[in-house]
Amino acid sequence: MFLRLLGITLTAFTAGSSSGPAGWWSGSYTLGGPGTFTVHVERSHATVALGLGHAGLQAVPGVVDGARVRFSLPGRPTRMTFAGSVSGDRLIGIVRQGTAHGTFRARPGEDRSLAVAGFYGALAVVDDPYGPERLVDVDSGAVNALYPAGARFVIGSGFATRAPTRGFARLAVRQVTRQLEVRFRSGDAMLSGTLTLPGSRGPHAAVAFVTGSGETSRAYLPDLQALLVRNGVAVLAYDKRGIGQSGGDYPGEAPTTSTIDVLARDASAAVRFLGRQPEIDRARIGLAGHSQAGWIMPLAASRTRAVHFLVVFSGASVTAGETDLYQTLTGQGERPQRVSDAAIDAQVLAAGRGGVDPMPWIGKLQIPAVWVYGGRDEQVPARLSVRRLDPVAREPGRDFSIRVFPHANHALVETKTGLTSEMLRADRFAPGMFPFVRTWLRRHGLADAR
Repeated sequence: MFLRLLGITLTAFTAGSSSGPAGWWSGSYTLGGPGTFTVHVERSHATVALGLGHAGLQAVPGVVDGARVRFSLPGRPTRMTFAGSVSGDRLIGIVRQGTAHGTFRARPGEDRSLAVAGFYGALAVVDDPYGPERLVDVDSGAVNALYPAGARFVIGSGFATRAPTRGFARLAVRQVTRQLEVRFRSGDAMLSGTLTLPGSRGPHAAVAFVTGSGETSRAYLPDLQALLVRNGVAVLAYDKRGIGQSGGDYPGEAPTTSTIDVLARDASAAVRFLGRQPEIDRARIGLAGHSQAGWIMPLAASRTRAVHFLVVFSGASVTAGETDLYQTLTGQGERPQRVSDAAIDAQVLAAGRGGVDPMPWIGKLQIPAVWVYGGRDEQVPARLSVRRLDPVAREPGRDFSIRVFPHANHALVETKTGLTSEMLRADRFAPGMFPFVRTWLRRHGLADAR
């Protein structure tokens, strides 16, 4: 499917010049943390895209007055405003959103890697910090890297593999979505995120997207976020506290009781924020997330009735101690396993439970929830997680679904070995996984009819 050529809509505007701000500019800004942007300035409006995980290309109000320019992007609780002026071959100024403020600097020219992100029917162009832009079929889960080549893109043969190439792409009419740069408070921290609203008529079902372990940002697994948006679910993706443009102190990577508690409170704050937005249906707000989110989301959901469903991608239902031992025995996807799956599972079970345990929180849930696992996950013990979940899922009155895709790794990408290095050449998520999630969303009244 990716071998066909797609008609392009990105216009080759001129770069800005020292005679005034009109034209393309690209650069960086700070607003609680670093960011990048590209903007085409015209007299009464601007076309602007922000960087990784932030709002994509959109037309916004703008004003040009001699060498000065001002433009603002949609946001909550206030718009995000850039105001500056041309100085030589640079555009320099101030960026503000509410009480947050910082500076920006740009040089003439378009950054096409920022301008191209977005939805094109069943296709989405996404990006994350770990490789080139990707073209994702959001209905099937097929993925190919994109490499700029003049006015078009070379289509690679996997997530981050250029050769052998699969052809060229010129990107077609962009599907309408709305994206807002948002800030919301969680305890003593002001968290920053991007709310993506589907182009369909609202009010929408929505999720706060909870990231995995480490210093992760709103750009975490954008393919899975795009899957939800494609099916009519609004997504609030936010930078972890102390990371990116979010304030507060980063609680650390280790899944200690205190870390999971803090991150669960942040997830709850994101849900409350969604509940205050007029485009969102408060009765259809949930949590979606990956990996460490499998501990965070059940705790958050067990504390509040504002969470109405869970979508858990590769989230452990065993304890933190069991997961740590499992990773040690498997090599965490960095080397081949040295013993069989059965031997690894036996050792983990023999060692016993330890550390954070999500099952007491899962046992309290009376909401629909789905767990999606990869059978070749070498970071989260999928087999043991299913074994732990299954008796609870069978209890009367539960609406729990569990699905294992046998050849998927921790990122739910189809692989032969489960090794992380294989992802560079892989060209699809687990076959059937995207349709499975779509069907589950529809069955629970969360997805748009298409």
